[in-house]
Amino acid sequence: MRDNLIKKKTVVVNSISSVVAKVLNALVLVWLYQYLLKVKEISPSEYSIYPVLMSIMAFAPFLTSVLTSGIGRYVVEAYARDDRKRISQIVSTIFLPLAATASAILALGLLGAWYIDHIFSISPEYLWDARIMMALLMFLLAVRLPLAPFTVGLFVRQKFVLSNIILLCTEFLRIGLLFILLFAVSTRVLWIVTALVIAETCGQMVTLAVSMRLVPSLRFRLKSIHWPLMKELVSFGSWNAMARLADAIRKSADLIILNHFGTALDVSNFHIGSVPLRHIQQGSVSATMPLQPVLTTMHAQNDKRRLGNTYLRGGRYALWVSLLLVVPLIIFRKELILVWVGETYLTAATVMALLLALFPIQYGNVMLPKLSIAKGILRPWAIRSLIMQLVNLGLTIYLVGFLKMGAIGSALSTFIILLVGEPLLQLPLGLRLSGVSLQRWLRQTLIPGFVPGLSGAVVWFGCGALVRPDSWISLIACGICGAVVYLIVLFTVALQPLDRKDLLSAIKHIQSRIQKMYRSTPLKIIAEPNE
Repeated sequence: MRDNLIKKKTVVVNSISSVVAKVLNALVLVWLYQYLLKVKEISPSEYSIYPVLMSIMAFAPFLTSVLTSGIGRYVVEAYARDDRKRISQIVSTIFLPLAATASAILALGLLGAWYIDHIFSISPEYLWDARIMMALLMFLLAVRLPLAPFTVGLFVRQKFVLSNIILLCTEFLRIGLLFILLFAVSTRVLWIVTALVIAETCGQMVTLAVSMRLVPSLRFRLKSIHWPLMKELVSFGSWNAMARLADAIRKSADLIILNHFGTALDVSNFHIGSVPLRHIQQGSVSATMPLQPVLTTMHAQNDKRRLGNTYLRGGRYALWVSLLLVVPLIIFRKELILVWVGETYLTAATVMALLLALFPIQYGNVMLPKLSIAKGILRPWAIRSLIMQLVNLGLTIYLVGFLKMGAIGSALSTFIILLVGEPLLQLPLGLRLSGVSLQRWLRQTLIPGFVPGLSGAVVWFGCGALVRPDSWISLIACGICGAVVYLIVLFTVALQPLDRKDLLSAIKHIQSRIQKMYRSTPLKIIAEPNE
């Protein structure tokens, strides 16, 4: 049995490294948006092309998840049972359908790129830029798809630190390319996508090589193709595809609706206002990703007690981390937008507040998707998610298309749907799958998760009234003041004895890992025992 898959220290170290990689990405984008919108004053018509096209990519996981979503889950399960033959069967069986799907997506994507002005509202002077950006994004998707089965090795082996080293290198390459293109060639939104595609393709190739080194069973072999496996993979993937569709609607429908019924400024305001939401959510996904193989292993071992405890602690930790960021962002929303991108985009402050207000509602139940995947019970979660997002879609069309509420209407729709749907639909499901009672969840997750945020809010409101921040320095200073109180209350009041013990243990483990990395070459890190 693969007991190393459920070590707490490994999970904590992997989660921290994932968050560090996402923080770097967020900092670069903060600078990029300020440079393009405030310094260079790129028009909303040009800038809005980027978020609209990226919204298309949000639908890519839905289109392919029927085939791809079961790969990681079933390979982890096979690895936990030391079944190398089944691993080869899984990746060999799924590869040919993925390759065929990638070819079809690339062909349709290139056709869509040529006729993009018939799909979206694009200013004529930026038509060729939009075509090139969409073609590049479709190429990236076509490269990723057939490689997906062979790149899960780092996920299976929980080598998230190594995975994030690769991600950091990819980010540095993207940043370097972006600086060269923006400062040495021209200031165009086109270069954002160009740098992204080149860097991501290089990162994908490195990940492929390392993954297949770590798990040698990730090989395509004709004799290992086992077509009966397709039914099991597709059955799992079908419900996951429904959940991915709901996620794609959540991420992309607002921008597409605003593109058709609003203005370029509406698109830009919503995109800017949703930047904190997107990056905190991405950081949360990265931080909890190391838990997926752990939860799957717990389920394979029928360890119900640890599944329930992980659900409670995951929600508690998610509230602590997210509220440390969300509360000051809501309080200083207007000051932040004025300092960051200027008065033209002040509506983004209201959008930001509406979207960030969702975190206290959602994040106590943040482990629900991971738990559903680990237990292979996707149907109830997927149906609930899709219903909520379809209602959200209809309400957004009404508020934006008929009431002409623009970016604020889009954000308000999301807020209303999640305010109602999360406590009535998603939370009861999370409690049932984890085997946890509502009273226990309130006592061990929600209440301790909220206490530090309430304490910090008092200080942040006070700093805002006294200082009235109008620069990055004053904003950061106010943020630090509240954060100090937040952390003091967290460590003295909210943190439970087991949390404190695990934190100290994790710190020691991180120090040990850093010392080990200094003593090891990159080749030694990659070439650890394979299976």
